[in-house]
Amino acid sequence: MLAMKNQVRKTISLSKLPVRQRHLLKQICRLADERGLSVYLVGGVVRDLLLKRKNWDFDLTVEGDGIAFARLVADRHGARLVVFERFATAQLVFQDGLKMDIATTRRESYAQPAALPDVEPASLKEDLYRRDFTINAMAIQLLNGAQSGRLIDFYGGERDLRERRIRVLHERSFQDDPTRIFRAIRFEQRFGFRLERDTGRLLAQAASANLIQQLSGPRLRNEILLLFAERDPVRTIGRLARLELFRFLHRRLYYRKNVKRVVIAIPKALAWWARRFPDSAIDRPILYVMALASGSSPLVMKAMIRRLALLREQAKNVTVGKSRIDRALKKLTDTKTIRPSQVHRLLADFSDEALVLLLAEQISRQQQVRLSLLKRHLAAYVKNRTIKTALTGRDLQTMGLKPGPQYKSVLGKLLDARLDGTITTEAEERAFVQKLIGLAG
Repeated sequence: MLAMKNQVRKTISLSKLPVRQRHLLKQICRLADERGLSVYLVGGVVRDLLLKRKNWDFDLTVEGDGIAFARLVADRHGARLVVFERFATAQLVFQDGLKMDIATTRRESYAQPAALPDVEPASLKEDLYRRDFTINAMAIQLLNGAQSGRLIDFYGGERDLRERRIRVLHERSFQDDPTRIFRAIRFEQRFGFRLERDTGRLLAQAASANLIQQLSGPRLRNEILLLFAERDPVRTIGRLARLELFRFLHRRLYYRKNVKRVVIAIPKALAWWARRFPDSAIDRPILYVMALASGSSPLVMKAMIRRLALLREQAKNVTVGKSRIDRALKKLTDTKTIRPSQVHRLLADFSDEALVLLLAEQISRQQQVRLSLLKRHLAAYVKNRTIKTALTGRDLQTMGLKPGPQYKSVLGKLLDARLDGTITTEAEERAFVQKLIGLAG
């Protein structure tokens, strides 16, 4: 499994790349030739070119000073440059938004499992050997004046692509970097590949140990959200559950049947939401985290948020909680009449992600009549939630109402009347307020 293979000599056409990227690579080749440097296209874009999949996230590596070369490219093209000295890498952002990483070919060493690596310059062969899987350990040599380059494949990555398998390059791969456990699952599910036998054994051993526990919150969060951003997170989540990896989010986070039903219902809920509200941008990865946490206690949710170092808005979404979802569903699926203002008050602090989770929860219960009722309420709520009162606090003051906590009450009642359709004009609002003031007096 881990023996090095002879380099495959094959030319890969870059003609399928967009014109902008081809033109940029050609200019970079010329600049490298001026400096006597060898430049290579590496990583996922090479893999995806062989798979005939779109991937314009370019990584280049340079046999020489990659950061110095990146500065030359940035100066030549007016690109914004961010340098990561520790990793001998620079990121360029061009004026049209295109991003590119340029790095020095390097080897890595790990002082301990899950630690960030120490790096030092090395050959291209060593650079490719440090990568996660053989399918990501190929390079294309960029030649000046050519639209194609030589495929460099020391470790059998192209053969593994043909045979649809994920294979690590050495025995310590998952120990050095436990995030590779999640990446293996991500590629396995994305491409429909299988783990090579020894790789599966090594992954299972690493998963059964506590290596993942040593990852920082941001690194773990990044891998989880990338997994849940894949095309079919439901399958991915099932794979994580079978490997018992949710324990690294919290030891009491369980993938029970009720949670599984909600997760399975998410795609249907998302499809309905996208049809009704195509302009609403849903954070899908966080939505799946919310679904996973929906059956957990508030204490478990808070611990998960800390473990993943979630950002403020992400944390707010995750803490919606099952009790609030159940309370909202009970009222919104009751056949008794409920006014639009009551629906608004019930859902006013729900994000769009929470509304989709609400819908998924009801879909999971397989009660078609109540589901139809909920959909009507959600559609009406989203349509009406932009409704505002014409009057403001300043208007209330002009009308003789002294500033104070009663402003919130008066404006709230005014909004309710607007939502329920009993008031439709500013004149009616003023009459309504005058009546309230008179009653209060």
